Amino acid sequence: MKNWVLVGVVCGLLGMAAGSAHAEIGAIDAVPAATLLLPYFEVGLESCAEQPTTLFSVNNASAAPVIAHVTLWTKLARPTIDFDIYLTGYDVFTVNLADLFIRGTLPQTGPNFDIGDDPISPNAPGEFSDPDAAPPGCSFPLPSQIPASLLQYIRNLHTGFPAPAGFDNAGLCGAQPQGLATPAEGVATGYITIDVVNDCSLLFPGNPGYFADEGTGIAANDNVLWGDYFLANPNESFAQGDSLVHIESMSSVRNGFWAPGDYTFYGRYLSFDASDNREPLATTWATRYFAGTVAPFDDDSDIICWRDSGLDDSFFFDCGVTPSPYPLGQNQIVMFDEQENPVVVEGSPFSPPPVGITVVPCACATTRANANDFGAIFDFGWLYLNLNTSTGSLVDPIKQSFLTTIHSASGLFSVGFQAVHLDSALAKTFSVTSSPADVNLPVEDD
Repeated sequence: MKNWVLVGVVCGLLGMAAGSAHAEIGAIDAVPAATLLLPYFEVGLESCAEQPTTLFSVNNASAAPVIAHVTLWTKLARPTIDFDIYLTGYDVFTVNLADLFIRGTLPQTGPNFDIGDDPISPNAPGEFSDPDAAPPGCSFPLPSQIPASLLQYIRNLHTGFPAPAGFDNAGLCGAQPQGLATPAEGVATGYITIDVVNDCSLLFPGNPGYFADEGTGIAANDNVLWGDYFLANPNESFAQGDSLVHIESMSSVRNGFWAPGDYTFYGRYLSFDASDNREPLATTWATRYFAGTVAPFDDDSDIICWRDSGLDDSFFFDCGVTPSPYPLGQNQIVMFDEQENPVVVEGSPFSPPPVGITVVPCACATTRANANDFGAIFDFGWLYLNLNTSTGSLVDPIKQSFLTTIHSASGLFSVGFQAVHLDSALAKTFSVTSSPADVNLPVEDD
């Protein structure tokens, strides 16, 4: 009898996990979602265990198997490689990006195939999972080894080197150079999106057919994915972890929830027709910082920014130049100490910022900046960041973004926190502060 009670309790908990999470479109909340965002990654390319790396997990909150489509993007939002992960019901899969960038291996998954199967359920989904299913466009097990030429390609593009010969974009770049002799001397950086999909594909999110209203393209609308990530630096004995950014899908254009012109997460690749059905992120943020001037907090905080230019900037560009609209400006940054004393940082609501505007600490699609890059900060305090900017987009000046902050101390401790979002890009209007000089906390128009 006790065994039956235990099974009933477990089934009840799984049902709650999969079906009763409360979510609100426009709020950045950690609930099962249709898209996940890893806002920043870094991987040291030297073949050494002491190099920094990034790990992330993809989890399935439903009993049914799903396919998660992973896309890597450079610091300037250029897509480089995509792959699929098969997840059984309630499955979890962890990816170490060092495996991809250094060893050239991808996750190998598929129905009735799971490396390291446990003895309880070998070659089968778990007891509470639905039976395995194989979408028609998938060939299982999914590929596990990246060809040497493709490995060199992604290493080049994520460190500011040109794409090698043999590719359509040979000789073009996807990020600014790091001043290195070879990619192996550098740190690959960028961000990652993960979408629940109906079938396997080699399409990027900006390709025709990837999105269609009501989740009828390659991408699906099921809010079933969740996950987390870690930025690990063994050489400094530091690691920070946080939830991935969970981006929910909601209904469709056809039933009137969305309308063409609405700001959605992938809208820039779809002429903002809202067919991706995914909620956007926020545009203004508040986050604490440490200047690193008072022990034991002797290291200034790092601010990780993810930003949307509002333009389809997925095309590669001539090396040696920074393509428009980068560097991205910002509408307003205000620094406060812990007694509410403010300092307004001179900025620009336009991209690229005019000559003379030099404070652009979140200039790329993804950036890891030091708190001191924002100007002469106080010992302790908080930042108000309004990252709206005009770039020639259909939705100017509204621009979604995401912020997280990393605090380190004494060379021993490190934590990461998502910043507090103060609005949502669902808003239809916004007043740009062209000359941010007000010492009071800015307030958006209703």
